[in-house]
Amino acid sequence: MKAAETEVERQVAHRTAELAAANVELRKEIASFKHAEEDRKSSEENYRLLVETASDAIVSMDDRGSIVFANPAVATVFGYDPIELIGKPLTLLMPEYMRELHQGGLARYLATGKRHINWQGTELTALRKNGEEFPIEVSFGELTRDGHKIFTGFLRDISKRKQAEIALRTAMDERTRIVAFREEIGMALSRQEDLKGVLHHCAHAIVRHLDAAFARIWTLSANGRELELQASAGMYTHLDGPHSRISVGQHKIGLIAQERKPHLTNEAQSDPRVTDRDWARREKMISFAGYPLVLEDRLVGVMGMFSQRPLTESTLEALSFAAGIIAQGIERRRAEEGLRRSEAFLAEGQRLGQIGSYSWRVATDKIEWSNELYRIYEFEVGVPVTLELLRTRVHPQDLSLYEKMVEKAKDGGNDFEWQFRLLMADQSIKYLHSVAHATRDQDGQLEYIAVVQDVTERRQTEEALERSRSELAQMSRLTTMGEMAASIAHEVNQPLTAVTNNGNACLRLLANHNLEPDVLRRALEEIVADGTRASAVLSRIRAFIKKGPVDKIPLDINDVIQEVLVLAGRELEEHRISIDRKLTAGLPLVLADRIQLQQVLLNLIKNGIEAMIAVANRPRLLCVRSGIDKSGDVLVAVSDSGTGFGLEMDRVFTPFFTTKANGMGMGLSISRSLVESQGGRLWATPNSPHGAEFSFTLPASGGELS
Repeated sequence: MKAAETEVERQVAHRTAELAAANVELRKEIASFKHAEEDRKSSEENYRLLVETASDAIVSMDDRGSIVFANPAVATVFGYDPIELIGKPLTLLMPEYMRELHQGGLARYLATGKRHINWQGTELTALRKNGEEFPIEVSFGELTRDGHKIFTGFLRDISKRKQAEIALRTAMDERTRIVAFREEIGMALSRQEDLKGVLHHCAHAIVRHLDAAFARIWTLSANGRELELQASAGMYTHLDGPHSRISVGQHKIGLIAQERKPHLTNEAQSDPRVTDRDWARREKMISFAGYPLVLEDRLVGVMGMFSQRPLTESTLEALSFAAGIIAQGIERRRAEEGLRRSEAFLAEGQRLGQIGSYSWRVATDKIEWSNELYRIYEFEVGVPVTLELLRTRVHPQDLSLYEKMVEKAKDGGNDFEWQFRLLMADQSIKYLHSVAHATRDQDGQLEYIAVVQDVTERRQTEEALERSRSELAQMSRLTTMGEMAASIAHEVNQPLTAVTNNGNACLRLLANHNLEPDVLRRALEEIVADGTRASAVLSRIRAFIKKGPVDKIPLDINDVIQEVLVLAGRELEEHRISIDRKLTAGLPLVLADRIQLQQVLLNLIKNGIEAMIAVANRPRLLCVRSGIDKSGDVLVAVSDSGTGFGLEMDRVFTPFFTTKANGMGMGLSISRSLVESQGGRLWATPNSPHGAEFSFTLPASGGELS
């Protein structure tokens, strides 16, 4: 019995020890759980304190776009009590024009997982409760809870930072800013990236240095009918949407491409080419600048920017510079891509382009030369180019022009443009056209960036056209002389008849032995005068019909008018047409070819005569007047009282159009061409109350009759 009790006690003691040990472990576990709970509560408290004391607004939304949490800072940033926002759409914090984009982007992300914008540090425009728009920087992430996505964003008001950036940009030295912009554009174009990457850096440089709200660059599609958006920086960075592809001729960008002219305005909110002027007013857009990207005469794209500041002269100069080199950059990048496909194809394209570029640092005379210029000048590629080496290629007759250009470029520091000739080793001649832009490097040293184009083929074509025009004009003069044969015969016959009559008178005097010196002298003087008069008429006619080079000399336009009226005198008299001369005395001289002016005037007078032949119920009056127009040019007008234009007024200068039964329809077309070749213009207007008036102007040469 004793032993049994002892065993029971032993077992009880053992069990008690086990329970005690278990109790100790249980207490340790309870203590651990309490510690973990305290850590959790501390962490949550720290998170709560962080969220509640954060200066940035923190907002969470569910996958339906509804706000499920907002920290106290939203009151400071947005003006809302956090409770007001719970259950409201996140679009409440966005301007109206961004809401549809946000909803579309959220739906697209939930469906595809593709992010529409960068989730870290994206700059957007937000809307306060009072309706004020302001810039924010957004960073957000997502988590999944019970199968639903929750998005939490940190929204930082960057108004002060933006103001500081604007103040900093304003305080920057204008020249330094432009130089920095040019350098960055140059660096961007030299990057080893694809075309989109390079143009992105260019657009970003425009935004950063030229106060652009946003900048975009389009390139022309392969079919030449569309512009494709390649880069967008600033307020808008996406490349999709309605502006991703623009037809040439549509909207402001397409019109710039079609017209190949810049469109610049500091009144973007009322500019008719800005289609969404409400948007411009809402975003406080002040200016717009759009430039066609043209290389030679070939459009390669369009560059455009909006700004909340007016465009300055330096900004426009920088944009024009950027447009030129970006166009070159686009072409070069495409050429490089083409080179990777076919080096031979690229070489042929460069040859066909016939354009090269160079830079010239004036202080050191260092010249950097493109391969195409080596080909144009026929120098060995890689040979150092110097001004003296270039001089050896300049045509001897253009050397003085070349030397003056070099001296002027060194002294002036201005842009220049010039045309010159090269005399090649084989004695052939090339015509070149050069345009140089003056700039300054970081040290303020003068540098020229220039392009040179081989225009030999174009010049030869122009010379051939001029020869054809001269031959056609001479043919027209011969035709005119044929038509005026009767008048010419009359003009020559009159002095010849007088010579005959005076000669017969002398013979009679001799027969009658009446040799009084005074009588004989008068008769002989009249014979000499009439002979001289006949000779002068023949000389004018011979000069009029001869084929010769254009000879521009200072002329008195009134003298030319009087000469032509003499030629047309017989025809005017035959058709009983009165002449009204209204010639202003003391007119400035004009620099022109006498024969060509005679041809123009004779053609206009003949047209007036022919227009009045059928007139029987009113006087036939031809008025020729001269004077000065509003621009200071010399004006000549020939008007008639004939039948007028009718419905053909818009077509009278069209080649081969005529209302005459036997006319060729080339007279007025040739006349306009001749006037324009003298630097003037020719036009037609109705004459009141009857007939037509043809007028032309010629630039005054600077000289004046004494």
